[in-house]
Parts: sequence; structure tokens; C-alpha cells
Amino acid sequence: METTQRFLPLFVDLKDRPVLVVGAGKVALRKCRELLEYGAKLVVVAPDFVPGFEELALETRRRPWQAEDLDGICLVFAATSEPAVNREIHTACRTRNLLCNVVDVTDLCDFHSAACARDGEVSVAVHSGGGAPGLAAWLRRRLQEWMTGLGELASAVTTAREESRRTMEPARREEFWKSQDYQELWSLCRREGSTAVLARLAADAEAPSQHMQQGRVILVGAGPGHPDLITRMGLLAIEQATALVPDRLVARELLDLAPRSCQVFPVGKKGFDLSTHQRTINELIVRLAQEGHTVVRLKGGDPFVFGRGGEEIEACQEAGIPVEVVPGLSSALTVPTYAGIPVTHRGLSRSFAIVTGHTAKGVITSIPEAETLVFLMPHHSLEELRKRMYEKGWRHDTPASAVQSGTLPGQRILHSTLEAIVEDIDKAGLESPMIVVVGPVAGWAARHAAVRNGFTAPRGCFPD
Repeated sequence: METTQRFLPLFVDLKDRPVLVVGAGKVALRKCRELLEYGAKLVVVAPDFVPGFEELALETRRRPWQAEDLDGICLVFAATSEPAVNREIHTACRTRNLLCNVVDVTDLCDFHSAACARDGEVSVAVHSGGGAPGLAAWLRRRLQEWMTGLGELASAVTTAREESRRTMEPARREEFWKSQDYQELWSLCRREGSTAVLARLAADAEAPSQHMQQGRVILVGAGPGHPDLITRMGLLAIEQATALVPDRLVARELLDLAPRSCQVFPVGKKGFDLSTHQRTINELIVRLAQEGHTVVRLKGGDPFVFGRGGEEIEACQEAGIPVEVVPGLSSALTVPTYAGIPVTHRGLSRSFAIVTGHTAKGVITSIPEAETLVFLMPHHSLEELRKRMYEKGWRHDTPASAVQSGTLPGQRILHSTLEAIVEDIDKAGLESPMIVVVGPVAGWAARHAAVRNGFTAPRGCFPD
């Protein structure tokens, strides 16, 4: 059977094993430092050595390489500056059935040193076939950020497995470990440490069904809309959800991060349109938790900034459901910032207030004392809000800015004045979701509108 794969991924135990490096330049020095981290017994052969080798615990042979240098060696790295010498070393290794790596020459490599991300005893190796080492190194860095806590989790699981060998019959032990939710254990380890993981595993070993029947609710702030503007804690919550209850404006990319087996229950709300009633949402998340689900209530912005998160907590507590809150980036601050509108600025504004465009009873809110006002959901009430501002002494020519679909690809920004903002929004055809900022800072933003606002982050920053 023909194969397209040339390199077999392996993790090799090099501790106290003899490894030969031919060459003693900067590349060889980096390679030797890496090999010593894994406990290799190094022999380095070269006529000349760059500074740095004298600090390393290895054997040096200051002369040109000889075929006899291969005696008793298990791995060979050729890193000389002479292509002909490197090819000669590779040929000699092939004659002896020794694996050889000619650094940066893929055709002369029997193996590659993969870019490796490590956390404790957990390692993830990345290999690009030798053709894109920079890409492999970049991916290793991304994995390294993602892996935090896996080493501690692996240590706890190893300890628990040893205990299970003494206390469980083989068939029961196999079933027990296959049934573990490692995503949940990893999240627990990151929150509370390995001691909590050991306690959870011990409890499951005593009464495995008890934990599975206990559901919970996590209120997660999904941020203002852009899928990358969510916290890492929020991502971890999504990854362990068995039931996901998202708002209408939550990015589809975030929903795709949930496990494939996760059930999704959209509960989109839209002002002055058909919406899911808040009481219905409360009843849904309570019912799902009572069924044993880990319910992630994914809310736009932050759960506690006009997100009615408090009402959902009250519903859970009344039903005896454990509930947690993961903060999110509030649209009230993130959207203006992404659009280049500061809510405070030296000499212009030292205070700001966040105001909803309407209340639960539909009554227009009062105008607070602040130098910058940020109005959320004001599309249908902005004209009345403007009258209230005039009554409070706001000038007609006060700068005002509107942002539609903030942080999203379709973001639109309109700079105007308090006197003209309502009419200008209608002329421009701006619609919800919208945020309006009123105050001198909006004028500053209009004068600096040429500045590139926002940052386009690469998609897929976090592995799923």
C-alpha cells in the first residue's frame, strides 16, 4: 500500500543515550542545548567551536569528523557548514542503519526534531515535514498558551490511575477511565488545582452516577460580537458545555467551539420584535441543569451590564442549581474603543455613564450627570433621550457618534451632533445593534477618524 507520509511521529527516550553532533557553530549550539534538556549523552566533533560550548556538559572532539565517531551512537545530527561533509555523514549513517538528521536539509533527514509544546509531562509535537519550520514554531507557541494546566492534570490522573489499579477490578477500571470528561477535569484543575481533581475522581470512584446527575449553569459574557473578543475563561466554559443557550448576536464561531455532542438552544432577543421571554429563558436553563447538563448561558457583552444575568442567577438559586459567572467585555466600552471613540480623554471628559435606551416597562430612562454618555439599544428612543438631554442643559452642538454592528465586519460609524444625530442615523440607514456616544470625546473621534481602528486578529487562535 502506497503512503504519502514519510515521517513517523515518535517520542524517544534519550536519557543517558549517546548522541553525536558533527559541527560546532551557532546552529549546533542550539541543537546541543535542546538535546541536553532531554538528558542525552552528547559527543560533539568539530575543528572549531563557537563560544558557549564550554558551558555545556558534553564530550568535545576538536578535529574533523571520522567514521569511527559513529561507534556506539544511537542518533546523529550533522550541522557543519560544508554540504559535502554533511552528505558524507548521512551516507555513512545509512551504511550502519543509523538515523541521521542533516540540519535544514529535508532530503537528508531520516528524522526531524519537532517543535514541541510542553506542560509538565504532557507534550504536543508539531511537524511540517521539514519544509516550514517557522510555521511549526508559531503553532508550538499557540499550543503552549493553550496547554496551561495539562501537566498538573496529567500528574493528578497518573496518581489516581495508580490508586485505581489497587482498588478496582480491571473491567470496572477500564469503564471508569473511558467515562471521564477530561475537558471538565482540566477546567477544574485550572480553577482549583490538582487536589480538587483527585477529590473529584475519588468521589466518582465511590459513586460515579452522583456527579453526572448534578447539573450547573455558567453565565458567560461573549463580548461585543467579534469572536476573538471573548475571555480565555469564557472559551474554556464553552468547550465543556453539554447544553449551550446563546443570545442572538453571539458569533457563530463561538458556537462551533462547543463539543459536537453539545445541544444548542438559541434564545435570541431583539428589541421591539419577536423575542424569547426572559422567564422562558430562566425556566430553560434551570430545566437543562436539572437534567444533569453543564449549561453555558452565552450572553452578548457582559452578563451584568444590561444583560439580566442577575435574574438568571436568582432563578438558578431558587431551584438549587449551582451557578457561576464568567465576565465578558461589555459592548458599552468595547464598541466605542474599537471604533476609535474614547469615553474619557484628558481635558475633555473625566466621567462617563452607561445608559439603556429603554427599561423593562418601556419608560425612557433619566439622564445621569456625566461628561460622556454611552447609550445602549437607543434606536427607537433616541429622539426622546435627546429631549431629556436638552432639559438637563446639554448643548445642541455637542458631538455625538453612532456605531452600528460594532467590532463586526459590517461595522459602520457615523459622526454627528446631538442636534442632528437622529436625522443623520435615519438618512444613513443605520440599524440595530447600535450604540450612541454623546460628549466632547465624540468630536475628538471625528477629528481622528483616519486612525485605523480595531485589530484584525487571526482566526482560529485557539485549538478546538
